[in-house]
Amino acid sequence: MNVRNARPPVQIALLGLLHFLNDVNVAFLPTFVPEIVRRLGLSLAQAGALNSLAGLITMFGQPLFGYWSDRTERPWCILLGPLLACIGATLFPISPNYAAALFLAGLWSTGSAIFHPQGSGGVGHLCGGCNLSTYIAIFGLGGMLAASVSPLYAVTLARVIGVRWMWAVAIVPVAAATALAFVMIPKLRDRDGVFVSTGIIRSFGDVFGKVWKVWLVSVFRSISEQGIRFFLPVVVAARGGTLEMIGTVLFVVVISSAVSPLVFSRVAERRGRNRTLAPLLAVSPALLVPAALTEGWVSVFLYMLGYGALAATEPITNAMAQEAAPHARAMASSIIMGFAFGLGGLFTAPLGAVADAFGLHVTMVLLGLAPLFALPAVLGLRSAAKE
Repeated sequence: MNVRNARPPVQIALLGLLHFLNDVNVAFLPTFVPEIVRRLGLSLAQAGALNSLAGLITMFGQPLFGYWSDRTERPWCILLGPLLACIGATLFPISPNYAAALFLAGLWSTGSAIFHPQGSGGVGHLCGGCNLSTYIAIFGLGGMLAASVSPLYAVTLARVIGVRWMWAVAIVPVAAATALAFVMIPKLRDRDGVFVSTGIIRSFGDVFGKVWKVWLVSVFRSISEQGIRFFLPVVVAARGGTLEMIGTVLFVVVISSAVSPLVFSRVAERRGRNRTLAPLLAVSPALLVPAALTEGWVSVFLYMLGYGALAATEPITNAMAQEAAPHARAMASSIIMGFAFGLGGLFTAPLGAVADAFGLHVTMVLLGLAPLFALPAVLGLRSAAKE
């Protein structure tokens, strides 16, 4: 096969691989935060601010890079993003002070913000809109698998290589995959034939007006998902868990998110996206709240099921947004993924303050309840997507 003329399914698979390599760094922040808190003497509010900074960069960075991605056929963002994310995440554990920790968390988030809009929007362009939910789920599978193995990957690198040299090992597969993508995906063509010509503010406003209800669903989902990934390791550490136990618990909880999106994206294509979203959002709090109020592996099992239900909604909302704005797929994806993700991340610091004042269990219960607030938005989604 001539790699320069690779077929769209092969190119989408490569995008999924890049997604994996970009997101495999996602657990470095929560995995090593307990050690950073101990070593630097940080409060939970200060620790939460690390994630909030990352969320702020994602919130404003993804729409900016999404706007630029909609105006270029060259895949620069999917090449640069994973490299920056890898460097920031793998150097974060050796931060000598709080300022360095903030900078490296920000570098990781910047790389992620650069990659995701063009990566997700590129799926829509390459597949021409056919079976969009399924192709987005395949692309998302790379990210979900990465999030699942990321805790164990982080712990293994730290134990085998040592935290000071993790970056030198982790950068090798990222550099190799980006070089392959440079050859196999020379262009990300807009098969809808339309490039938006308005300014970034107007472009953002036009697209946001079409997808804001889907965005609300994504915001409350993000608050819950990010909070669980960030604070669950702190809960495990507070109960005497080791670094290996933290990595294992995160792996078990997040692994469900690698399977559920593939299953429910197919269900959504048959039953309708609204009819699939509502039950998933309703069942997740019924699992996550009891998980916060129990301990041991019963709690872990409930977190796995509840987190999986939330993750299953991601390709559905992404497909709805891209179909609502096919002329600006990267911008639509950046709003649903980045702008929502970033806003959700901003809640980490105040939730850390709640944990300082009232206890971690209160914060975990609030995180479990968050998806309920997305249900009213689902009732009005008919105008935001093609059923």
